[in-house]
Amino acid sequence: MKRQGLLSATGILMLGLVMLMTLHEWDSTLPGQDNAVLEAPAIIADNVTARAFSEEDGSLQYHLTADNLVQFDHNPLTEMQAPVLVMANDKGSWTITSEQGTVEDNGDLITFLGKVNVDNPTQKVNLDTDELRFNSDTNIATTPGEVEMTFDSGQTRAGALEADLDKGILNLKQGVKSEFEAPAS
Repeated sequence: MKRQGLLSATGILMLGLVMLMTLHEWDSTLPGQDNAVLEAPAIIADNVTARAFSEEDGSLQYHLTADNLVQFDHNPLTEMQAPVLVMANDKGSWTITSEQGTVEDNGDLITFLGKVNVDNPTQKVNLDTDELRFNSDTNIATTPGEVEMTFDSGQTRAGALEADLDKGILNLKQGVKSEFEAPAS
């Protein structure tokens, strides 16, 4: 009986070694699939929530949510569907929404694409554009294309925008046109 148990244990051990050796040798991709590993996502997630904190004082820099997220290893890129970014400073709370988005540079650059809307209810400012880039290190938002801003007393259109969200400085470029409503007397 002892001999039969020893033979069974030895057989299982040998089978395990053969499996390990086979898996170790199977390090190449299938024919015609050489780039599949480079193009395949590393992470696919639904209903994602992420927070970024300042390295200086540990305060919350931003809170980001998305319907789904696809992250790639070989290309430091994360793609999102329906991202929502919320950040707050002494100028109020800013909420950025869009149809799609990407995260690059270790989370420092977030690009919003397709029907981008930025809202600050404290300052009563709303912004619409097709693309917005947010750099979380500098807290600067830029639009490479046309932008339309609406506020309490009117609206402004411009070809591009750069906004320092910490300082509250807004720089509009390329054909700026503003319309204001006169107060009723």
